[in-house]
Amino acid sequence: MIARSLLFALALAAGVLAGQLFPQVSPTSPAAAATESLTLRVHPGPEAQVATLLCSWHEVCVHPITSGPALDWANGHETYARNRPVFWRSRAYRSGGTGVIAKGTIVAVNHEQEAPECATVEVRIVDAFNFDKGKIRYVHSRTWVAGWQINIWGSPSWSWTIAEIGFSWASENRNCPWYGQHLHQDPGRTNAERQRWQTNWNNFLRVGSNYDVFAANNWQHQQSWNWNY
Repeated sequence: MIARSLLFALALAAGVLAGQLFPQVSPTSPAAAATESLTLRVHPGPEAQVATLLCSWHEVCVHPITSGPALDWANGHETYARNRPVFWRSRAYRSGGTGVIAKGTIVAVNHEQEAPECATVEVRIVDAFNFDKGKIRYVHSRTWVAGWQINIWGSPSWSWTIAEIGFSWASENRNCPWYGQHLHQDPGRTNAERQRWQTNWNNFLRVGSNYDVFAANNWQHQQSWNWNY
C-alpha cells in the first residue's frame, strides 16, 4: 500500500513537472501564436570613401531627366580607378530576437553576350519563410559570384549585413545610356517590383555631396512585414 502510494505521488509529481515544461496549448490559445515585426532597409552600394551622389531620384539620368526611384553614385572611374567593388548593405530590425530574416541571391543579367542593354547585378530576396520580397538592382555592374546567397540578419537593435556582390563596370553594353563608370541602384524596373518598397524620397537630394553609407538614416529603400506563426 505504501509502495503504491509512493508510485502515485511520483507519477503525480512527474505530471505536474511535465505540465510546467511542456504546457498543453490549444490551437485557439493566445500562447499558440507568435508575431514578429520586421523591417529591411537597403543602403547605397558604392565604396564608402567615394560615395558621392551623381544624380538624385530619377528613372534615367540623361536629359531630359525623368523622376524615378533610382540614385546614381560615383564608384571609381573608368580610366584610373576601374571596376570598383559594389556592396549589398542593409540594416534590419527583427522584434523577436537576432537571426536571419531573409536570403538574397546574386543574379547577373543583361551581359553583353545576352542583350544590348545595361549590365546589371540583382539581389533577389526571399524571407526566412521563403516568401518573395522583391529585388534590388545594381546597374552598370557585373559580378564574379552569380548564384551566391547572402544571409540577411535582423535584431531588435538593428543588424548590419554587408557583402561584396560585384563591381562597377569600366565599360558598358551597346545601346545602354551610360556616362562613365558609376552605380545606378534601384528596386526594380516594373511598377509591381517597385511598389514592394518604400523610397527615402526626402533624403539624397544634394547632388555632388558625399553621403555616409553607414548612417542610420541614409537608406535608399525599405520594406516592412510581419510574421505570424
